[in-house]
Amino acid sequence: MTIYYVTVGKKEYQVEINGKQYKINGELVQAALIAMKERGKYLYDGVARKTEIYIESMGNSLYTLNANRRNAIAKVERSDIRRGSKVKKASNGSLNAPISGIVISVHVTPGEVVETGQVLAVLESMKMQMEMRSACSGVVDSVNVQPKTQIAKGELLIKIIPEEAK
Repeated sequence: MTIYYVTVGKKEYQVEINGKQYKINGELVQAALIAMKERGKYLYDGVARKTEIYIESMGNSLYTLNANRRNAIAKVERSDIRRGSKVKKASNGSLNAPISGIVISVHVTPGEVVETGQVLAVLESMKMQMEMRSACSGVVDSVNVQPKTQIAKGELLIKIIPEEAK
C-alpha cells in the first residue's frame, strides 16, 4: 500500500493506493485512472461518469490538472518522503508556464499580497483557457508577462516572495 498526501488550494486529501483499490480520506473510491496514449492524458473512469484529465508535472512535487475546462494545481507527497505532520508550504514562489500559449489576462501587480490558490493569470493553449494559481501566500515580486503575449513552456510568468520568506 502507498499513501500520498495531495494538497489542492487549502484542502488536503490522504490517498491510499493498494493494487487497484483506492481510498480518499479513508473512503473507498470506485474508480480508476487509466493512462491514454497521449503524454499526460488520463481517463478517470468512475461509477457515475468518465472524464479526460490532463496532468503535467511543474516540478517540486507540484502538478497542474486540467479537466472539463477547469484547472487546479496539486502538491503530491508520498507518506514515506513527507517530513512531519504538516505539509510544507509550496514552492519558491516562481510561477512558470506549464504549457506554451498566449497570456489572456494578468490579475496581479508587483507589491500585491496574494493567497494560496489565488488566480494570478490566465493562459490559452489550443483553444483551452487555464487559470494559473498561486502555489503559496506572499507578495508579488515581479510580473514578467503581459496580456496578448506568446509564452513558451517553462517561461517564468510571475515571481512571488513566499510568506515564510518575508
